[in-house]
Amino acid sequence: MKNQLIITASICSLLGLPLVSLADSAQSVRQVQNAASNGEHPFLQNSLYPDWSKLTPEQARIDSAAAMVLARHRIAEISNIRPEEATFENTFLALALAQDELDKVQNRIYHLKTVADSEELRQVQEDLTPQWNELGAEVLANEKLWNILRQAAQQPWVKELSPARQRYVEQVIQNFHDMGAELTPEQKARKKEIEDEMSMLQLEFGKNVQDSTNAWELIITDRSQLAGMSADWMDKAREDAKKHIFGDGTAPAWRITLQASSYSEVLKHCTVEATRKACWEGACSIGAGQFDNSAIVARIMELRRELAELLGFKTYADLTTHRRMVGSGDNALKFVDDMMQKVKPAFEAECAQLLDFVTRRTGRVTTALNPWDRAFYLREMSEEMYSLDAEQLRPYLKSENLLNGIFGIFSNLYGVSFIELPSHCLQPGEKGAPHIIETWHPDVKVFAVTDDRTGHHLGSFYLDIFPRTTKREGAWVMPLSYGTPGKGKQPHTPHLACLAGNMTPATADKPALLSHRDAVVLFHEFGHMMHVMLSDTELQAHAGTGVAWDFVELPSQITENWAWEAEGIATFGFHYESGNSIPADLVEKLRASRYFLPATDNMGQLCIAKLDLEMHMHYNEKFKGKDLDAATRELLEPWQIKYTTPGTSIMRRLRHCITGGYSAGYYSYKWAEVLAADAYSRFSAEGVLNRRTGQDFRRCILSQGDSQSAAELYRQFMGRDPNPDALLQSQGLCK
Repeated sequence: MKNQLIITASICSLLGLPLVSLADSAQSVRQVQNAASNGEHPFLQNSLYPDWSKLTPEQARIDSAAAMVLARHRIAEISNIRPEEATFENTFLALALAQDELDKVQNRIYHLKTVADSEELRQVQEDLTPQWNELGAEVLANEKLWNILRQAAQQPWVKELSPARQRYVEQVIQNFHDMGAELTPEQKARKKEIEDEMSMLQLEFGKNVQDSTNAWELIITDRSQLAGMSADWMDKAREDAKKHIFGDGTAPAWRITLQASSYSEVLKHCTVEATRKACWEGACSIGAGQFDNSAIVARIMELRRELAELLGFKTYADLTTHRRMVGSGDNALKFVDDMMQKVKPAFEAECAQLLDFVTRRTGRVTTALNPWDRAFYLREMSEEMYSLDAEQLRPYLKSENLLNGIFGIFSNLYGVSFIELPSHCLQPGEKGAPHIIETWHPDVKVFAVTDDRTGHHLGSFYLDIFPRTTKREGAWVMPLSYGTPGKGKQPHTPHLACLAGNMTPATADKPALLSHRDAVVLFHEFGHMMHVMLSDTELQAHAGTGVAWDFVELPSQITENWAWEAEGIATFGFHYESGNSIPADLVEKLRASRYFLPATDNMGQLCIAKLDLEMHMHYNEKFKGKDLDAATRELLEPWQIKYTTPGTSIMRRLRHCITGGYSAGYYSYKWAEVLAADAYSRFSAEGVLNRRTGQDFRRCILSQGDSQSAAELYRQFMGRDPNPDALLQSQGLCK
């Protein structure tokens, strides 16, 4: 019976049929629900921890179809409510929960693609995306649903709801407006065509980035070509070469890849220019050559412009920002341009300083920098200025010690405890021991977070921080499920998330010794994780990181500070062999180096933000019909140091702005950094490990999610509006 139901659902969905008759059948819905409760739909399971070995690509197809049956049935139920019978619970709250199972399917497929990618999984996502878009189009075209929601929002009982529920009513109505609920049928049809095409293009873009990253490797057989590289790095590169059948005990080889812990270390440390150049050229191959993303980027920009205009916005940036703190695309671009102008004098001075340093080091007058030399000479310049070799820190940054330090800091600040839970990785069809949590890879660990005062299990998270070829580059936190709010004084059920990264792994004879940059990234991501774990909202829809996009980075940006504070370093900086703390003079040198060439650091991020906004606001004028790399250089040349050789546009590989949530939103990193610098001034004044300040940050920011506006939450913590110059002031770039 289950198979017949799934086949019917799949065929109807593939043919674009609405499935109304099937979804309206209570018997069919009960069959899906019964099958799910019997474990036949593992993607839909309600238990906190998924059985990852059962979440196969083929199962995703089956469970997606079942989830759409449930979603369509619930949408139909809401649509058939008479206006006089409407309540918050049977309209807006019911809508929030209508696609719960489908959200699980989509969320878990996306998560697995980031940590355990495969051709089968890619194909499934590619096949299912049009079906999901079809369901979204059905909801948008459902006039009965829109009418009941619109009428319900105007009823007197809305004013009697709690502030959070009133906010949610307003948000749902605004969401429908922004999705085009009032478009004509012809316009809605075109909107769906745009979204279908963009979905496929975004999948292809991500595939090209992943495949071009994995396709490149550099095999070194002459050790002298890696002069300057640390013994630890050499050991890892040699072990990696052996795994890929390069070199042996008598004739070793070293493998360099486009994982950040591999090639970026070469760019910073290798004294052989030819090797650095080869790695830089490798990085330029991402999203280029046979994996060329330029035409995909061009088409996505055209489609986004058309979508924005269809929905009544001047630009796509206006569509994405009109409900964020910044308010509009023009305001976002003004924010970026103003900051660029403020830091430009210092930036130009820093560029001259760097070129003078290169001239002195090489003995050749340098007026333009080789792009493959930039990271190398910046490192050398920093070491000279602060008498600090960053590699000196690595023996004191064992991954386990760093994690324990992070746990200790946030335990103290937020009144929580972290407990590692037993876990194991299973293969499909393999049975595990009871009460052991399953993971998707042996490297993955699982932790529970509990409240010290109440003992409540707030949530759990997976920790997956070492690189693999099947894992996306970078670092991120992925919310996997938010707990259901409790009734009355009952606590919410636990949240679940994953923190993933690509930090330096262990070798055969040494544990994972991280760079300080790795440590900063890990702190940053733990800020996001705390935003998820400490969420305690009246409505599940408001939980966690689903806040205004230019506010979401505040918890992560502010958390980076503890990786630099002496009090923070004291909790994790222990030599992996002796157990001795990092020497005080080394800590001071590290802290002094934090704002090394701060204008250069700011300008780098601002350039990406400007490129992102200009492409989403002025694509026709500045990019259309032009080579992507050339147009990017033309736009950013006034804001960059002069290079001898042009590189490729970062937009060829920047998932954030093409497939992620940062399209026309990259500015929000710098926006949130301003907020974080300002908010951290309270910690600086009251004590960086002051529990009362930490509890206020938890209460005012981390626990609230999107239950109030970002501006109001900020005022509750700081007692005032943000200081727009806080970041530059903290870095000595303005008064």
